[in-house]
Amino acid sequence: MRSDAQRARDYRLIRTVYERFMPINDELFEVIVDHMTYVELPKGEAWINQGGVNDELGLLAEGLVAGIEDIDGDEHTTIVFDAPSFVTEYVGFLRRSPSRNSLVALETCRIYSWTYDALQRMYAADPRGERLGRLIAEHVIADVMNEVRSFRFDTATERYENLIKRYPRLVQRMPQYMIASYLGVTPESLSRIRAKLARS
Repeated sequence: MRSDAQRARDYRLIRTVYERFMPINDELFEVIVDHMTYVELPKGEAWINQGGVNDELGLLAEGLVAGIEDIDGDEHTTIVFDAPSFVTEYVGFLRRSPSRNSLVALETCRIYSWTYDALQRMYAADPRGERLGRLIAEHVIADVMNEVRSFRFDTATERYENLIKRYPRLVQRMPQYMIASYLGVTPESLSRIRAKLARS
């Protein structure tokens, strides 16, 4: 259960995240808050399940979430979200289609979320909300394109270095086999990469 002080800190955080994209006045922020819900997610629990309807866009206020796709019984880590950041399975959310992966809490997580319909109501309530949504979507698309480019052109070592630069504490917070899966290498290869970097 959140205390009033925790809620106030969270709201400041949410506003700061949104203001990365455009200035937010009190009126627009009130519209954003009025359309969101709050969920606490225990470690190991899925917030969105693969194959299920994905109707949620979240803002991860605390914790670490991994996207996990099951392909013929093998689990693949496809994406990582570290607080504070927006979190969802974007293709399913935007297309209103079944989620391609599960989003699983690797730590206890606190998420503020908006359903697809709540976002549409938010956009209708304030035209600036629609512009804000477009700017966030453009940011997400740019991130995805950078990921695709990295897998095409970067070495596994470069991908690991970029990952650690982006998430400095990830090695302590995420199992090595999941990091290896995310990078597209075996756990043994990841161990060799880490050992090589430690010697350099």
